[in-house]
Amino acid sequence: MSQDKKFYFNFTSPFESVRQIEIFPKSPKERFFVPKNEQFKQKTLVLQRNCLIICDKKGTSKKYFNITNALLEIVSHPKMGLGISLTKNEGNFTFYGLVEQWFVHMKKWCIQPHFSKEYSIIALIGQGSFAKVFKIQRISDKKEFAVKVFDKTLMQSQDQAALLKEIELLRVMNHKNIINIQEAFENDQYIYIVHELYKGGELHKELIKNKTFSERGAFIVVQQVVEALQYVHSHGILHRDIKPENIILREEGIIDQIVLVDFGLADYYRKDCKYMFTRCGTPGYIAPELLQDKIYDQKVDVYSCGVLFYYLLVGKGPFDSNTQDATVKANQNGQIDLTQFTFTSECLDLLRGMLDPSPQNRFTLDQVKQSSFFKRHMVTDNQTSSSKTLGSLSNQSDSQTNSTQSSPYQQQINHYELKSKQGQYASPLQLPLRIKSPNLSPLKDPQRQILNLQRVPIKI
Repeated sequence: MSQDKKFYFNFTSPFESVRQIEIFPKSPKERFFVPKNEQFKQKTLVLQRNCLIICDKKGTSKKYFNITNALLEIVSHPKMGLGISLTKNEGNFTFYGLVEQWFVHMKKWCIQPHFSKEYSIIALIGQGSFAKVFKIQRISDKKEFAVKVFDKTLMQSQDQAALLKEIELLRVMNHKNIINIQEAFENDQYIYIVHELYKGGELHKELIKNKTFSERGAFIVVQQVVEALQYVHSHGILHRDIKPENIILREEGIIDQIVLVDFGLADYYRKDCKYMFTRCGTPGYIAPELLQDKIYDQKVDVYSCGVLFYYLLVGKGPFDSNTQDATVKANQNGQIDLTQFTFTSECLDLLRGMLDPSPQNRFTLDQVKQSSFFKRHMVTDNQTSSSKTLGSLSNQSDSQTNSTQSSPYQQQINHYELKSKQGQYASPLQLPLRIKSPNLSPLKDPQRQILNLQRVPIKI
């Protein structure tokens, strides 16, 4: 990509940093040849996540480069062989040697210019407002991935900022139950974000097919979401959009290999609650304190996870309604009647703890994991090593089952609504929607249409 074109990822932060960074023993550390005054000097380099450190002969760190969103390219020299070139904010650092493995480490944090030289597109698998998702194949080894392609000409400044924040957060993630960014590319018109390819589709499609999960089936899903959220929260991040559409199955029908995706509404926790989008989430899944414009913390994700738990067991959300205003009003109140169900006592206790409208009384993720429900099912889960499918769980009944009050809902699901869900959420990485009109409530449907309400995220 030509350097005179606008480069989305060229942050204003300096390439070279004066802040000293502690070097960890396990960080890659090797000697490379660095050009200086038309000669090559051998230097010891240390790579620590998004920081490149140059050491002197005594091993003392000397210079620090923040490689986040630097333009990353493989270069060659007639005498020195292959090298890596890093360009950021008109600064450049190049080094030569055995760079292949370092390139693999760096590409998660940097931007590359030539997507078409590395991957071939196989098929379109999803589409959003200004992004498309394709199944792709890496040319070098024929391995398949997914790529989310953003058209820069369709993006406004706020969209750009949100995308950069999402990529920034995802780069920190390294967990089996969280989407994993492989690398990123940019040319004059498009941004390409390469992810793992997940073949199982969205969790909500399993719900459409199976109507409800058993308590054990719900546990298998929720336990993985809780593990993912603990990892997210350990990095000081709030997800803020937990729902079935943002949970993907790695393989079709296998529910013990789920992946949490879509960090478009995620952000670093702030005590003052001044986020890029403060009032955000998907109506029907949002914690009441967030809709009440109160200061909130990581417990908003616990509440959303509790709604997910409820949805898996009942087949519908606790606040589902025919109008968006009614859904939001019920969601804002946060009161959920659980007396109509005959789930096991451990299950009901956990639902009450996760869905308490008061964040002070709501369970923490640690309390969720220490609940009787989790402990009972963890014992059962540890005794079973094979992959879990809903079919394999169908004959394993819980000591108590769903009440018959949930059955009429399942029998009366509108066929048109199901069809619209399947069409609207074809993309496993679909972008959240944002209602932009300043003259209307952002939580209000201006056309008074009956919507699939809990499926439309808001960003305010």
